[in-house]
Amino acid sequence: MPEKIISRQIRAPLRGAFFMFGLCLILAWSGNAYTAGQQKAAIASAHPLATEAGLEILRQGGNAFDAAITVASVLAVVEPQSSGLGGGGFWLLHRASDGYETMLDSRETAPLAASADMYLDAKGNVQKGLSVNGPLAAGIPGIPAALDHLAMRYGRLPLNRTLASAIEVAEQGFPVDEVYRIKARFRIDQLNKWPAAGKIFLQGGKLPEAGYEIRQPDLAVTLKTIAVQGSRGFYQGEVAKRLVEGVREAGGIWQ
Repeated sequence: MPEKIISRQIRAPLRGAFFMFGLCLILAWSGNAYTAGQQKAAIASAHPLATEAGLEILRQGGNAFDAAITVASVLAVVEPQSSGLGGGGFWLLHRASDGYETMLDSRETAPLAASADMYLDAKGNVQKGLSVNGPLAAGIPGIPAALDHLAMRYGRLPLNRTLASAIEVAEQGFPVDEVYRIKARFRIDQLNKWPAAGKIFLQGGKLPEAGYEIRQPDLAVTLKTIAVQGSRGFYQGEVAKRLVEGVREAGGIWQ
């Protein structure tokens, strides 16, 4: 039976950007001393910073599930075009110690106020773009709930350890590469439409130059809150309040 993560109805958006979960593959063999060479592991992800962060958490004594949390959270920072806290994901899990296997479903869900005709005009015609752009396109994220669930059920290390790399990259920034430039060029009109997004992900309203540093201090604050409070730090409290207010002010229906 697949595990279903129910992201609490926020009672909760990452301001200016919404994401889908990126690909991460982690293979780890049993062992307790990675640094002593008694454990072998391989990590493949969509960004070198995420891969290295995952390897580092293994060196610190984490297991494959801890590494998955670290890789996913770093990807949430360095790949805003395809993964992040604002979306959802699926996780195929295998535990070597007892052979336990499960699929974790943390797909984002529709807001409670969503309706079958929310993308139609008064005449019943589809309003082009509403389902993919803007506040009405935003589902309630599932990733924060999944990271907390993985840490509590399967990981060895606390979230303040496994999220540390993502927090650091969000605060200090990461350099723009060609992949980022291609994706940003594709969405530049939408990024400029929302000033908060354009300020973070563009360079003076234009496509960032290669090597330009993307810093996300608000995302760092959110990650720090989750690191201390778990998923409650995202779906409840001040973070949730700010997210809901931001979505509703833009015309969305979160509550």
